[in-house]
Amino acid sequence: MLYNYIVKLNFSLSAKAVGISFALTMAVVANAQLLDYTFDSDNQGWRQADFNSSSLALTDLGPATWNSGGYLTGNDFAGWAFHLSPVLTGNFSSATEISFDFGTAFSGDLFPQLVLTNGTEAIYREEAPAGSPNFVNYTYSLTDATGWKYGNGSSRRAATLSDISSVLSNLTRIGVSSDIANGADDTKLDNVTLVPEPATMLALGVGALALIRRRRA
Repeated sequence: MLYNYIVKLNFSLSAKAVGISFALTMAVVANAQLLDYTFDSDNQGWRQADFNSSSLALTDLGPATWNSGGYLTGNDFAGWAFHLSPVLTGNFSSATEISFDFGTAFSGDLFPQLVLTNGTEAIYREEAPAGSPNFVNYTYSLTDATGWKYGNGSSRRAATLSDISSVLSNLTRIGVSSDIANGADDTKLDNVTLVPEPATMLALGVGALALIRRRRA
């Protein structure tokens, strides 16, 4: 009887441990991002840039303007003003979507709004944002080429999944427009995220769980 009680107790504790471990893993998975810029306390290394609409090149112009409300602001500070990410390194081809919150009180024209580049190639999306002082979320799939355009030098065309993969595999910069119309305008940017595929997220969660178990050991 004592043996059976001990076995049951050990099984119960093990089940609880598994449940707790699973919950921790899922919590890590739910929060896992390849890139996650919230701008809560500073500009997180983001910059201002001038954008060449012919070559799709982004030219660094200095630090982005951070607002204490926890987002970036920008006005018409260049020919084609853009918010620009820090220099990125690594392979981001596991990303499935990119998302950001964007706000402007001005009505926009149909211009490139989002640009992803590896330094020699670029993919981009065009938008004509509606004038609203509130943030609007923009989320784009990176596993569906519909709506994406591709630039390499002066040639531009509809992007393919191969183009998207090529840029993401050596992604160096993310650019979000701060120049939505001809003339003066102001924009704000927040919560730029690059989301990994579920398998990558699960691996991150399991890896975090292994670290937790190692620390407890």
